[in-house]
Amino acid sequence: MDLRVIIFTRKGIRLSAMVLGLVLLGIGVRTMDLTFPTITKNPETYYLVHTEEKVMAITFDDGPDPLYTGYILDVLKEKDVKATFFVLGENAKNNPDLLKRIREEGHEIANHGYSHSYTTSKFVQELVRTDEVLYELLQERTTFYRPPGGVVSSAVVAGVKSQGHVLTLWSIDSKDWTNPGPARIVQNVVNASFPGGIILLHDGGEKREQTIRALGPIIDRLREQGYRFVPVSELRNFESVKQVQK
Repeated sequence: MDLRVIIFTRKGIRLSAMVLGLVLLGIGVRTMDLTFPTITKNPETYYLVHTEEKVMAITFDDGPDPLYTGYILDVLKEKDVKATFFVLGENAKNNPDLLKRIREEGHEIANHGYSHSYTTSKFVQELVRTDEVLYELLQERTTFYRPPGGVVSSAVVAGVKSQGHVLTLWSIDSKDWTNPGPARIVQNVVNASFPGGIILLHDGGEKREQTIRALGPIIDRLREQGYRFVPVSELRNFESVKQVQK
């Protein structure tokens, strides 16, 4: 018989209790089906790809905005970068020329809901409404959807999936939504960057002068490190999960 003697130390008991508590907490959270912050990175969401190639996606939320989106497009054109714009249906409807300019300049357009409502029960309704607006204006269907605020729950995941969309978050938060200053925005992105990452920026919603001023330096700094940029649809092509050796 294979006998093993287990010695319980005071430290070991405390550690075991902590682990058990975390496990029970996880079970409780799943049971209650609470809305999760994006830091949990639900396994059914797209927020990065596993790759060793220095490639990333730059994304913008909350536009198109008549005050800021045009300047963002000017910078992207100057730097020859293609990005993905998660647009609000309401803003797209009110700024059709800007929406068309985004598309005409080769950028990808994705769905960010209609009115930036945080009510999870309305997510699918707003997704569908924005899809209708985008199809009316561009005669094309979108694939990627980002919930306002990155709010995710099992109901949101299921609803988005039922509409044939890919629930898309991010892995590199510029925190430009706090307006910490252009230099800080650049630092937030560059310091957190890695191959296969998705960068979160904004071209609408609030004052975005700092984002405009930070965008060029972000691109320049990352290019100096050997990075290149593609829309989120192309980023998925770089996924290269290694098979586990048996």
